[in-house]
Amino acid sequence: MPTFRALLRLSLIATSLTAVPNLAARAQDAEPEAAPSAEAPADAPAKARPKPRAKPAPHKASKPPEAAKPPEAAKSEEAATHAAPAHAVWPAGASTVSESYGDWTMTCTRPNEKVTCIVAQAQGDSQTGRRKFGFELQTPANGRSEGVVLMPFGMSIEPGVTFKLDEQALGKGAPYTTCGAEGCIVAISFPTLALDGMRTAKALTVTAQKAGSADPATITVPLTGFSQAFDRAVALSG
Repeated sequence: MPTFRALLRLSLIATSLTAVPNLAARAQDAEPEAAPSAEAPADAPAKARPKPRAKPAPHKASKPPEAAKPPEAAKSEEAATHAAPAHAVWPAGASTVSESYGDWTMTCTRPNEKVTCIVAQAQGDSQTGRRKFGFELQTPANGRSEGVVLMPFGMSIEPGVTFKLDEQALGKGAPYTTCGAEGCIVAISFPTLALDGMRTAKALTVTAQKAGSADPATITVPLTGFSQAFDRAVALSG
């Protein structure tokens, strides 16, 4: 018959075996602590980068309006525009130079060391080639340009002729001086101011009076090419 000490040992062993499953169950129920990870989960969305702030457009400085030029400056620019051209080289071996510019012809002659230049326009009968009207001006000297106007026959001599640049009267007119085989001659002397006006005007009008009548006879002289022809004549006569 087992002793009291042997029964006590068997009771202790049974008690310890009964406690082991409870400890295992408690270990399974406990949640494991997450291990620290340096990498983010694969399915975690990437953090969006902030968009760079748009730079404001630079402010464009407005150009200040140009100040109005004083009358003196405007006159100086106009004078520079109509300044005499530089001296031109005379063609080697030539004694005469003739060039056309629009409705005008420039002719220079040099029989000796002295050069004589004129600008001219002629009007006539295209079928017969006979000249009925002519206008000639020499290069200026002492602030004036001398010339002649050839008027057709059939005009009253005493009233002479008058001139207009476009619609503006030019001087007080001029008398006839003589008549020849082609017509009657009017001597003219235009100051520099009149020449400057001819450079910018569209037409010069010459008005005479018909003989035996009060009706005027008007001849229109186009000024296309006059400025270029006159400048060329001045340059060659240098």
